[in-house]
Amino acid sequence: MISIQTLSSEFQLLQHDTSRYSSETEARVNELWQAALSTSNSRLFNGLVFSADAAAPDRISGSFVEYRYLIAQRMDPRLKPVLNINPVSVMGFLTCKDGVLFGRRPEWVATRANEWGFLPSSYIKPDVFSHDGCIDYVKSFLIALKNELNIDADQLSDLDRSALIIEPTAEGTHYALVMRADVSLSAFGVKSAHLNAVEDEYDDVVAVAFDELPFFIAGKFGRDMSIACSLLADEGYLALESDCA
Repeated sequence: MISIQTLSSEFQLLQHDTSRYSSETEARVNELWQAALSTSNSRLFNGLVFSADAAAPDRISGSFVEYRYLIAQRMDPRLKPVLNINPVSVMGFLTCKDGVLFGRRPEWVATRANEWGFLPSSYIKPDVFSHDGCIDYVKSFLIALKNELNIDADQLSDLDRSALIIEPTAEGTHYALVMRADVSLSAFGVKSAHLNAVEDEYDDVVAVAFDELPFFIAGKFGRDMSIACSLLADEGYLALESDCA
């Protein structure tokens, strides 16, 4: 079940050294990764993502791991006790004058293809690491905002560290750091900006008026929409969380 916690301005992401695995585990991970590359229509790329190994109300500590470990753990949950990959991401909860912004992931992506949800949404990448061991997750959000929507920080108002989403799953716990902001653009302006985004993480972006949210959400399923519904219900935009798909 998804839980929501307040994300304070003092919250920290802390990095430590990466874990090492046995040769047998590495061989199994590589086998699964090669299988994913050969059978998937998605454009898989073995980058680095931040994985949590300890969490408290004011901090999460972990390390950067190769994406192939996460894919292997998803393909074979028996690897969970060994790999212990718990990905940390940033997610937007964006509004504009026309409503709440949603994006639909394209068919080619490795996970959650064709699903609607809040945006941007991106795993924490190593380019936001600082020398004191802290991860600048607000910077990570702004990078994702630019790459996925082609929206700059100066087009936001009331940017706030909103919530920490904790989502236990069979394949590992997922943590999402939610940034709340209002975009100065209209729905048309957002769609126009998105057309020139560097990354094609979404094949459609829409703004949904607050009074139309129950109708838009109806029949839309998936992890990202469940998180969006939980956040909307928590802020009172949906009368009941049961309104969600």
